[in-house]
Amino acid sequence: MLRVSRMVFIRVVLITAITTLVAACNDQVKQAKTAAQLRTQIEIVLARMESGGEVPGLGHRHVTVDPDSDVEGFAIKIYDVKLGTPDIGFQSFREMTFNLAESDASHFTAADFKLTPEPVANGPKQTADLLIERLKTAAAAIEVKD
Repeated sequence: MLRVSRMVFIRVVLITAITTLVAACNDQVKQAKTAAQLRTQIEIVLARMESGGEVPGLGHRHVTVDPDSDVEGFAIKIYDVKLGTPDIGFQSFREMTFNLAESDASHFTAADFKLTPEPVANGPKQTADLLIERLKTAAAAIEVKD
């Protein structure tokens, strides 16, 4: 009898451990898939803004999207951002960062925008503000699928 209960106990412990590991892996896989979908959608939005002239002189090189447990969402970095025109002035930024926090199961809210370095003149500052507003609007429309 002792041998049977010991085997049952070992099986229960193994099943619990395996279930916990599988659940943890599934969560990481889901986060990675969501990050990839977000990156693609942000790249599309930026390309549309660049080609359509929605934000004067907008150019960028690379986007990264990483899970961020501080906001229960994702940290976004856009590298080598360029803004401006000859009329209003130009400025380049090493990076633009912001967070996407989940507003519901499949939508996001953008917040905590930061440009490095800070805009130095009115033209680039106004263009940066326009870019931030457009990204906030676009983030609200982003929808991820499981």
